[in-house]
Amino acid sequence: MNKLTRCGLLASLLALAALCGRAEAAPLASGLKASARDGQIFLTWKEAETPGGTTFNVYLAASPIADVKRAQRIGHHIERQSAMDWWEDKASFSKQGESDRSRGYRLQGTDERLDPTGGLFVHTVARNTRGRLYFAVTHTDAAGKEDATVIPGVNALSDGVAAAPGNLQPIWQRAGRPPEPGTGKGKGLWLNLHGKSGVVADSEYLAFGDATMGWREGLPFRFSVRVQGDEVVIRPTDRTWINRPHNEAGDGGAPAIWTFWYGYNSNIYDRERMAQGTPTNYTERRLLWILDWVGRQYQTDPKRWYCSGSSMGGCGTISFGLRHPELFAACHAHVPIVSYTYLGKGSAHRLEPSCWIGAITSDVKTNEGVPLLERLNGTKFITETRVDLPFLFILNGRKDDSIPWENNPPFYRALSDGANGFAVYWDDGEHSTAGKGAPDDVKAWTQRFRRFRLDQSFPAFAHTSSNRDAGNGQPADGDLIGWINRGMDWKDIEDEPDHYAIAVLADYPGIEYPVKTDVTLRRVQQFKTGPGAKLSVVVGDARPVAVDAGPTGRISIPSVVIPSSAGVRIVIRRR
Repeated sequence: MNKLTRCGLLASLLALAALCGRAEAAPLASGLKASARDGQIFLTWKEAETPGGTTFNVYLAASPIADVKRAQRIGHHIERQSAMDWWEDKASFSKQGESDRSRGYRLQGTDERLDPTGGLFVHTVARNTRGRLYFAVTHTDAAGKEDATVIPGVNALSDGVAAAPGNLQPIWQRAGRPPEPGTGKGKGLWLNLHGKSGVVADSEYLAFGDATMGWREGLPFRFSVRVQGDEVVIRPTDRTWINRPHNEAGDGGAPAIWTFWYGYNSNIYDRERMAQGTPTNYTERRLLWILDWVGRQYQTDPKRWYCSGSSMGGCGTISFGLRHPELFAACHAHVPIVSYTYLGKGSAHRLEPSCWIGAITSDVKTNEGVPLLERLNGTKFITETRVDLPFLFILNGRKDDSIPWENNPPFYRALSDGANGFAVYWDDGEHSTAGKGAPDDVKAWTQRFRRFRLDQSFPAFAHTSSNRDAGNGQPADGDLIGWINRGMDWKDIEDEPDHYAIAVLADYPGIEYPVKTDVTLRRVQQFKTGPGAKLSVVVGDARPVAVDAGPTGRISIPSVVIPSSAGVRIVIRRR
């Protein structure tokens, strides 16, 4: 031990000894340690007996911290015993769950775990950071008063830790070694979103988010990745620790909340501060990071990515999956909320506990600067979008109390009026029964959405004569059981620079021919056309007719007649 080190240690011991006579001023965190890897700093500390309501704070500086006023606070409202892995505690997710706080986080990909009675904070190194970083940990009592005492070598780093930015990496959580890079090479990717009460058990990966992924940085999240047949299946979990009981949620009360796969208020940690907070799409950012990491690590086929879910998972499929046509080739949503509104029993109520403090008005805006109810209005999004969206399969029940029917018919109409690729089935079922009695060809949609690729074109059907009437959203209006674009199909696409050809089909048990439909080409790859392009179209044996491409160059052929189950062939050339 050199002279400088001995002096520093002596100073720390003297300071600590002096504080022992004033126990109220002694820091509750001690033994602060830091390790760096993959662009993150892992801070751990021991905790003295800590009164209820106490939280911890983390400070950062480029030199040793003697006064936190000269440092940057990067962590706040950190829970007591934050090294305890709350994912392993059932009480985190349910008021009725049996509490088990015996397991700390596993950070090294081995069976070794942190002491669950200690503290943990994970800092993501900023992109332009180089050199050593210094940290200090203080505590704040239940009344909001911070004890800012700093003792080098106790609750502050004396030597600092070498830091450099890097690519955040998740931590393997299961026995044995993690899969090698490229384990899913060339396979499809399926993002499977769970319902509201779901928690992904035995998930393979743990990660700690940066400041964009949560109300504070360092929040942990878990996700499962498994190779099943010809696809890599991602099952993330929609839970966030808010360090307080979420009592305002009617079916909540636990400190690890669900977010409907969108996000929550930036001040979610304190109910009294939420009116000054902002609804922020934290969960969507987490999903984008997971997708990016899994795509690169497992080397999946980027042209065959899909998103699906039921209930809250279906909501996320609409609000997240459908909005990312650059990622997903197709989506399947079972009993989703398509728009968050106050129509009927009101689906917007679902957002109130996590995003706001009561009814959400038009002046409640997201971090993107748009009203929250507009941001999560699927009908508005569909009406305004001009790009080729993922093909969407969707099932709803007219008596679904959790998913008010009033929102659905306008959403269906927007999909049809915009000539988007989609198919819909509804029945008179409730939330738990909708779709259970659906015909086999409709149940097969759960597999059919995997036929799509981002590098292959497909036809979108609209105003199909075999469609049923969804009504105007009122309980007594429209068909109790019905569908839109059921049985519509295609084959033998020729997408070439000089022509486009496709056979369109219509078939399901009981269908009546002929079937008439409007056909719009989506995701055209080679047969590119500009606005108003002059085209010649031949449908079956009919004579060629002149068709002009639309103002965006998109090609639509109105009133195509499908005479039988054999279908009809369409050939398009330039004229």
